[in-house]
Amino acid sequence: MNWIGGGFAALHKFRRLCLRHYWIGTFAEAGPGISIGDGLQLYGPKHIRLGHGVSIANHVTLRALTGYPWTDPPQTFSPEIVLEDRCFINNFSQISCVNRVVIGANTMIAEGCFIADNNHGYDDPASSIREQPLRICGEVHVGPDSWIGAHCVIVGNIRIGRHCVIGANSVVTSDLPDFSIAAGAPARILKQFDPVRKQWLPPAAS
Repeated sequence: MNWIGGGFAALHKFRRLCLRHYWIGTFAEAGPGISIGDGLQLYGPKHIRLGHGVSIANHVTLRALTGYPWTDPPQTFSPEIVLEDRCFINNFSQISCVNRVVIGANTMIAEGCFIADNNHGYDDPASSIREQPLRICGEVHVGPDSWIGAHCVIVGNIRIGRHCVIGANSVVTSDLPDFSIAAGAPARILKQFDPVRKQWLPPAAS
């Protein structure tokens, strides 16, 4: 019966190759060597650009929203998601964009992260939150060579510098400079790299 299992494995591999070929053809731009796992949820692919060697794991959601139909009148957007060369998005992570989200080259996004440049409005208590306009917060930039730990939330007009590390379960609500280690909700800088001493030091000592 091993041939049955082997047959199913071959069919699964063939299906993944077909889906990968299909998805890659839908993006605004897609470099060579891209890897896409199972269960990709994709919205607005013509507003998404992938660099060389980008790796997307299983059940990832990339949401480039061109409209929000539940307001009167409906909202329209011109989003852009950019995943630069060799960045990695792990299982069950989500990116929601109505303006611009950029993930830098060689950056790793761990499992179950949520990154968004927008938020739901709630100003009118007489209306459901769903019916209120989405707020465009600005842009999200995650610098190159960074590592975002599992289940982090990054929402707002936020710039995370190069070679930063964000601890698991953190909520990033403000900018982080290059070469920072941060954690918490909200995330606070724990260490920064001192180029003179060539050490990671607490902020007051760096």
